[in-house]
Amino acid sequence: MDTIVESEADEASVSDAVPIREISRVTGVNTVTLRAWERRYGLLIPQRTAKGHRLYSRSDIERVKEIQVWLGRGLAIGKVKALLADEQRGDAVPEIDSIWLQLTQQIQMAITAFNRNQLERLIEETFSLYPIPMIADYLLLPLIAELQGDESGKPVRRAFFTAVLLEYIQAAQSRQRQAAHGAKILVVSAAQDDSPLLAQVLHYGLLVNQHQAEFWGYLNAKESLLAAEALGAKIVVIIGCEAVNTSELQLHLNLWRERSSVAVVLAGNVARVVRALSPDANTGFYACDSQQDLLTTINQLLKG
Repeated sequence: MDTIVESEADEASVSDAVPIREISRVTGVNTVTLRAWERRYGLLIPQRTAKGHRLYSRSDIERVKEIQVWLGRGLAIGKVKALLADEQRGDAVPEIDSIWLQLTQQIQMAITAFNRNQLERLIEETFSLYPIPMIADYLLLPLIAELQGDESGKPVRRAFFTAVLLEYIQAAQSRQRQAAHGAKILVVSAAQDDSPLLAQVLHYGLLVNQHQAEFWGYLNAKESLLAAEALGAKIVVIIGCEAVNTSELQLHLNLWRERSSVAVVLAGNVARVVRALSPDANTGFYACDSQQDLLTTINQLLKG
């Protein structure tokens, strides 16, 4: 009798659990990273099915969200477990040497030395251990800003970094796309000469969240409308990372207002320009200054 009761309790426990793809979708942390947090740092201890598949509890989801808070404050992933286990800490916030600043400096050194092997290792390690929107906001934005300009050496360092990072991102996108079965989202650049880096990272982050995302580079207003219709997109993201042509942007957004009911989310400089043009008005668009905010906004829109 006791064996039957224990079996029923185990089945109930399993029925309340979720697979790794679900915890990835809910938190935005890709499955590779979740497995690394489990194996390397013991941050998660999932249940296992008879076939060895990982199952996570609701408390695991909350733990992942708490980990993300500390990573956002700059704590290295290797130090998170000890902090979470410190019951004497209370509400006190420890001093933190920002992992984002350390990674930025390490990557800058690899770029300056044109050391492809070192740069590839740093990129792969970083993307395997940290959530993609955080990488975009806290690491890539400062790096891209530092590499802007035409001073001697900057264009070639920028070209080197762009080539190596895009090579990694595009391979990762191809692997992730196989598991993406959610809503269709179109990502377009706001300008023809805009850097593709942050747009491609955003594209990858959306795929990790299992959205069927497509990044089609720069499209003018009419072509963007045609693309969204052809794709059957639920959401369109217009991202601009560098200078934005204000007049062209206004024409673009006016056309969306007049001809489409698809939700439009604005990212990067596009969001800042729209806020500056209409600081007190409801533009009808969703402006997000960071990729973390953007991902949250998209998930909320899709929930209705």
